[in-house]
Amino acid sequence: MAESGKKGSIQIIEWEQLISKERSEAEDLLRRSVYKLEPSYWNGVKVMEGSIYGAFSLHEEGDGERQIVNAAFLLNSQDFILAVLQDEKGVFQQMKESLKSNPTADGDELEERIEAIFEGILERGQKKVESMEKYLIEMEHEIVIGKVSRNRNQTIFECKRLLSVWKNDYAQFLNIVEGINGLVQKKEETQSQMMTEGASCYFRVYENKLRHLTEETQFLYEELVHIREALDAALSFEQNRIMKMFTTVSAIFMPLTLIAGWYGMNFAGMPELLWRHGYAFVWVLSLAVVLACVWFFKKKDLF
Repeated sequence: MAESGKKGSIQIIEWEQLISKERSEAEDLLRRSVYKLEPSYWNGVKVMEGSIYGAFSLHEEGDGERQIVNAAFLLNSQDFILAVLQDEKGVFQQMKESLKSNPTADGDELEERIEAIFEGILERGQKKVESMEKYLIEMEHEIVIGKVSRNRNQTIFECKRLLSVWKNDYAQFLNIVEGINGLVQKKEETQSQMMTEGASCYFRVYENKLRHLTEETQFLYEELVHIREALDAALSFEQNRIMKMFTTVSAIFMPLTLIAGWYGMNFAGMPELLWRHGYAFVWVLSLAVVLACVWFFKKKDLF
């Protein structure tokens, strides 16, 4: 980071543009670092010739597909260069446009721009997590009030998959920021300053923010377990309610089966066999039994 009165450069540049342009010493170091430590296979931070080199990848959802953000950066006492290797979602587009007019800055202004870039990444993560939290609360509320659907299992699985991807992304990015802080502290112990005190303080605060975001994502991931349990309980309750209904209806009509079997024997000695009002008697008896059963089950709140 630049001292007061010195100019420093900060830029967000596409990888194709970086390798095709006439490069400064810092830009060429970044290019060589990317070739040496391919970001597609390696994520983290490392000291490269007195500068901090880092690479990271994030995942964004769009149009039903997972889209990847892949970038590498170089940070030293004078420069911050971020090379965008893959940005299908346009995460860095707005940041890049804001830097076009003035790619150089003094001291505190340079720190503020670096802060804006890292805060922009954090803000996207916070918005996604907040949106997911609201969605899970609404889902749990619907389950509690009885709006149960078996398709909820698929929805829960998709949410779990998304949170798993986000959790891994934020944990990876947290490791990178922790690595920056660790390298800066190690340099300070050897009386070699890699960043100003203001920048070092910012990255320490940023580390705490990222840790909070990672913990919140983990909390939502665990909350899905409770939502799944609530869904299973609601489905079991609904199934038990249906079974209770069928059982109650069967219990009401079982006495009619007994009456039908009893009077279907047609023994010669049956008093009602030749009785003129026998049919009406059985009909009234059956109706009385049904009404008595309905009254009993209603009283017991089983129907």
